[in-house]
Amino acid sequence: MALLLVLGCALGFAVLLRQSGERVSAVQITKQVAPGQHIPADALTEVQIAKDSGIKYVPWEQRGLLATKYSAAVEIPAGTLLIGPMITDAAGLTGDQSVVGLALKSGQFPPGLKAGDRVKVLWVGRDAAAKGSASPAPGAQAGTGAVELVGSATVREVFKPAAGDSSSALSLSVLVPASSSGSVVQAASSGDVALALLGSAQ
Repeated sequence: MALLLVLGCALGFAVLLRQSGERVSAVQITKQVAPGQHIPADALTEVQIAKDSGIKYVPWEQRGLLATKYSAAVEIPAGTLLIGPMITDAAGLTGDQSVVGLALKSGQFPPGLKAGDRVKVLWVGRDAAAKGSASPAPGAQAGTGAVELVGSATVREVFKPAAGDSSSALSLSVLVPASSSGSVVQAASSGDVALALLGSAQ
C-alpha cells in the first residue's frame, strides 16, 4: 500500500507541477520517514502545486503539526508529496505493531467505519480463491474465495474525502501485527484487500 501511495503521489506530483493556474504551497518530504515516526521539520520542504488538483495534499501552513500531533501511517520515501492517507494522529506504535494505509473501493469495507473499530482483514480476489488454503501469512485461514490475513485489526484513522469528491472510495489506516503487515501490503498492492467489521465480543 505504501508503494501504491508513493507511486500515485509521484505521478500526481509530476502532473501538478506541469499544470497551470493558481498555485498553493504544499509539503514535500525530503528524508525517508518510517511508519509511526513523527515527521521532523528538517524532513520538509515547500513546493507549489495547482490549487484545484483534487489531491489531498498537506498545506505548508500546517507543517508545524507534523512533528507533534501527527506521525507517518506508512513508510514515506524522500521526494514524496505528502498527502492525508500517509499520516495519522493516533498514538505511537509498539515494536510488534505496524500501521498500514489502505485505499478501498465500495464493497471492500463496511459502511460507517470509524477510528477504533475492530476489523478482520481479508485477502480476496482470484488469487485468493485459486490458492484456497494457501496463505501469504503464517497461520492465516482460508474462506470461500478469501484468505484471512489478520483476525483482529484496529482502524486508526478514516480520512475524510476531499471537498467535492463524490466517489465511494475510502482511505484509512489500520493497526496490524508487525508480522502480518507485509502480507497486508502485498494484497493491498493489487487492490485485493477487504475489511469485515467485528462485533464487540470478538
